[in-house]
Amino acid sequence: MKNPAIRSTLRFLQKIALIFLILLGIHMLHDAIRGDQVLTAGLEQLEHLKQQDMSNPKLAAIARELDYLYRASYFQTHDKRRFGLRLLGVGLLVFCLLLGAERFFLPPELSVPKGYPVSPEHDSGELIATTVCGVVALFSVLAYIRRSSSRPLPDRSDTVAVASKTAADVPATVFESGRQPSPTAAKTPVLAEAVEAETHQWPQFRGSLLPNRNALPANWRFREKWKTAIASPGYNSPVVWDGSVFLTGADEKARTLFCYDVQTGKEKWRVVCDKAPQVPEVSEDTGLAPPTVCVDAERVYAIFGTGEMVCCSHTGETVWRKQLPFPDITYGYASSPLLLGDRIIVQYDLNEAQTLYAFNVLNGATLWEKKRDAAPSWSSPVACVADGKAIIFTAGCRTAEAYDAQTGDSLWRLECMGGEVAASGAARDGIFYFSNTGAFTGAFSSTDGKILFKNEDTPSPDVSSAVLYNDLYLLFTSGGSVLGIDAKDGKELFEENFDNGFYASPVAVGGKIIAANLDGDLLLLSATREKLTVEAKYALKTKLFAVPALSQGNLIVRTGENDLICLEAEP
Repeated sequence: MKNPAIRSTLRFLQKIALIFLILLGIHMLHDAIRGDQVLTAGLEQLEHLKQQDMSNPKLAAIARELDYLYRASYFQTHDKRRFGLRLLGVGLLVFCLLLGAERFFLPPELSVPKGYPVSPEHDSGELIATTVCGVVALFSVLAYIRRSSSRPLPDRSDTVAVASKTAADVPATVFESGRQPSPTAAKTPVLAEAVEAETHQWPQFRGSLLPNRNALPANWRFREKWKTAIASPGYNSPVVWDGSVFLTGADEKARTLFCYDVQTGKEKWRVVCDKAPQVPEVSEDTGLAPPTVCVDAERVYAIFGTGEMVCCSHTGETVWRKQLPFPDITYGYASSPLLLGDRIIVQYDLNEAQTLYAFNVLNGATLWEKKRDAAPSWSSPVACVADGKAIIFTAGCRTAEAYDAQTGDSLWRLECMGGEVAASGAARDGIFYFSNTGAFTGAFSSTDGKILFKNEDTPSPDVSSAVLYNDLYLLFTSGGSVLGIDAKDGKELFEENFDNGFYASPVAVGGKIIAANLDGDLLLLSATREKLTVEAKYALKTKLFAVPALSQGNLIVRTGENDLICLEAEP
């Protein structure tokens, strides 16, 4: 191709790039102005409403819903502007590359002058001047958009404080039961009392923080007490408090928190979340409902792969809702929340920002929020609890870090991880344990982060989380291997192999280990320093991804076919 044809092509592409930049800039400027107007009007309405008599249940409900919608709109607008700025940056880069290609690789053409001669330098000067003016105008638009994007979120403390005085935070249409919230005052949970009470329940991912005291089934010969089809898909595990089983399901239309009767399996109520500003694309094996819910004596707390959070009473009344920033993360958001007395901890590690939140269980107010220079991960936080205090451990794809649960202060941070971290840690006696493929198997002092042992030779799990059992740290892999690690020095003691792998995390209860594999086998195990022993096996004959829950000597199991089953021991 000759120079004139190349030059013509480059100039055509320059025009296309310039038109793209101008149109996108105009669109973003219009969108920024309009978005500012909408957000300003919404904020004014919210501030005006907060001056009213918030003891009125209807006004409190409107204030809470308006605050929820305002924040959802804020984050949606922010995400759109950030995406637009990226497009502008790419377009400007392409435009500059095209200008540079013409300027530096194609010499100016000399032609026979017609009338007054115009030099190539004059043409080039005009092009440069036009480009400079265009870039200045573009950056002026970007500056305005950037300024408008920096609008702070309103202080929510006043809203949640007044609205939480009445439990009628959300109109009854958000839950099917139609009950109005009770006006009784909520009691702030005390950490030591809360974690002790948990040991007799099955309140969160993998049970309770302290050793669980639920009774094991009388034997491992089960019969089906009841079976219920769950209305929405999900990979989270069931939790149990007294007479109720809680779990979630989700699709693009709605995200739902379900409550079932533990004796009959009948659905008691459901609460729907369907106001997410944007539904992310997720992988099939993650879905929109992978996090396991938390429950205490009064409330149940759920988070979805859309960033929606909801808190409900045990009878189905909505207590509070939140919308976190859009969860832009490969595969989908999957970390389960951690309940620590008066606060719920959320590890929100996304592609571009990693944040650890502590929310007040009574009203959803942010107690603290810590930005983390980490990397995206799918791990769930764990905690050491002693003397009424808690230290939180987080594992990411690059760092391991510990935080003071009361203040959110970082206690220590180590850049020692690798791979795609999906497994969660374990805690005992002031030590955090962790194992994940691509990272390592190791132990950390909870107070100063000192690495007590580090094993990089033993195969590690990539989905399920390892479990502490007596003086062992047991690793269950998706390939079907179970490896016994000395919990003191990290040395490998034994390896056992099964025909299929483990996605569900094992749990240690009553001196035994309960594990579920992809063949649908429920395994009752024990272990010594020499070997792993299968004491009993029950075949459900369906894939199992969720951790079984214990309740009154029964097993509550969510199957890969999205059924909820209660298994009781045969007489």
